[in-house]
Amino acid sequence: MTQEYLVIFQYHEPEPRQLFERGVIEDYDATTGVFIAAESAEDALLWCEAIAQQVLSHCNHDRSLDWKQLGYSCWIESNPDTSSWSHCLGFFQHVRVGEMPNVDAMGTDAYVSWRKR
Repeated sequence: MTQEYLVIFQYHEPEPRQLFERGVIEDYDATTGVFIAAESAEDALLWCEAIAQQVLSHCNHDRSLDWKQLGYSCWIESNPDTSSWSHCLGFFQHVRVGEMPNVDAMGTDAYVSWRKR
């Protein structure tokens, strides 16, 4: 039976990474999420890894970046409505395993635009 999971994942965008490399900031990781309809939590996590790789490559315009090799992770948020993500659940896209979200609508700029609505 298919269930929907909120999966949160880490990645980075180029501007914060550049600031980190110059010593301006101490942390450059970004975090976002996606609702994934899957047969199991494991399937949702595996599909999220593919999504996270796509987001990382897309926002950095660099297909050579390897999400796993960079040490990023993803996890299931067990109680989205009471989590620290509750304020932005409407921002997260809903997909099924095998379906890619609109990666242009997942980064920091997209979130800032969404918040202004």
